[in-house]
Amino acid sequence: MAEEKEVSEQEAPKKKSKFKLILIILIVLILVGGGAAAYFLLFAKKTAETAEQNTANTTVKKQADVSSIGPLYSFESFIVNLADPGGTRYLKVTMQAELDSDKLVDEIEKRKPQIRDIILTVLSSKTYAEVSTAQGKLALKQEIIRRINLTLTTGAVKSIYFTEFVSQ
Repeated sequence: MAEEKEVSEQEAPKKKSKFKLILIILIVLILVGGGAAAYFLLFAKKTAETAEQNTANTTVKKQADVSSIGPLYSFESFIVNLADPGGTRYLKVTMQAELDSDKLVDEIEKRKPQIRDIILTVLSSKTYAEVSTAQGKLALKQEIIRRINLTLTTGAVKSIYFTEFVSQ
């Protein structure tokens, strides 16, 4: 009988410790759940307001960008053979350059042969694979802008716009 009392005394604390453990886990889960719910309720509104403000700021910037377009200079069409093996592919490009000032138009007119040579050299050094993707066209624009701006002294080309781009 003494042994039975010892066994039953040992079992009783185990039941209490399991109950305490479950109770502690439940309390922790309730606190974490309540904290998460409070976070989402309080900060979700701020996130939505921030997103709306960012959208409004982007709209204002786009409107400002449209109104600040510089003078445009139109180039005649360029037709070049691409640097592909066999030389059977060609590229026809018509573009306009956005300038940072009106004074630059005169300099471009004076340096027209130089600038056309730069553009022809850049275009003919490209392969079909390089100019057939959107990233390739962006890289081509950046290279043309950079090379032209190296020769200009009174201003700079801000952007290049392809108005015709045919590769075959």
